[in-house]
Amino acid sequence: MAVFVAASDETNSANGLYHYAGWLASESDWTRFFAPAWQERVLDGPPQIPYLHMTEMRSRAWREQWGITQADVDERLDEAARVIDQMGSLYPFKLTIDTSIFRPLYKRHKMLVASGAVKNYKPDFLGFVSYAFAVLTQVHFKYPEAEKVDFLVENNSEITKQIHELYETMPASLKQIGKPELVPLVGEFLPGRKDRVPLQAADYLCCHNQRSDAQMLDDRDSRRWNTLACRKGFNLTLPTSILTALAKAFAEREKENETSSGIRSVRQNHARSDERLARRNREGTRRGNGRKHANKAEG
Repeated sequence: MAVFVAASDETNSANGLYHYAGWLASESDWTRFFAPAWQERVLDGPPQIPYLHMTEMRSRAWREQWGITQADVDERLDEAARVIDQMGSLYPFKLTIDTSIFRPLYKRHKMLVASGAVKNYKPDFLGFVSYAFAVLTQVHFKYPEAEKVDFLVENNSEITKQIHELYETMPASLKQIGKPELVPLVGEFLPGRKDRVPLQAADYLCCHNQRSDAQMLDDRDSRRWNTLACRKGFNLTLPTSILTALAKAFAEREKENETSSGIRSVRQNHARSDERLARRNREGTRRGNGRKHANKAEG
């Protein structure tokens, strides 16, 4: 039996596109092969840097802090593409949402979070849920030996907590949409810092994907991106029909909630009213596994 880890990141583009992207691989491939190679060939230098994050690598102040030149940065970014290219088991997922379509459809829709607060429904929520569903579906069909999939995301905002709450509703939601076979694969939600190597690889993919769509790649960026883009994987721009149908479903659920409770909002990921019980049942069966694997895919 194998544990898989899906590491992901997100970014917004100036042209109105929201990108959610990441890599899937077995936990052992991340920890035994990819992370050591990335550490040695991308981070250790000299000079050594604490992590590779595209925003910081393009910052002069950050480069000066760590004593790394622009030429060094270019070499590290080139080497990162080579490390990824040589790790054949990495499977990329790229999902795009056109916010010029999303925002008008969802600006009136709210989400009721666990704290009781009502939040605007953001592209981040739909992006992560769609990505997680795609990952679970891929693992179910491609890796019958899989035990579960853990989802590693960067812990950088309050949105991360709200996405975690959404993730906890996935078992009930999968049953509700007729996909109970995916429920056993729902693993742990693992917020991590930038020093986690799988998250650095996800940031690298997401940034190059975003810059490619925005036609902002220079020649050297293009060579790196071509290395990533030719990798077989999952790539989807959510069509208008799906965004419209989901917004319609939200409106119908809001009417139901408004009638029963007076709150004009949808529950997380369309969770049923008995979701807390379902969550407790799931936690009771998986709590031990959570402790066992919390420090894995360390990178």
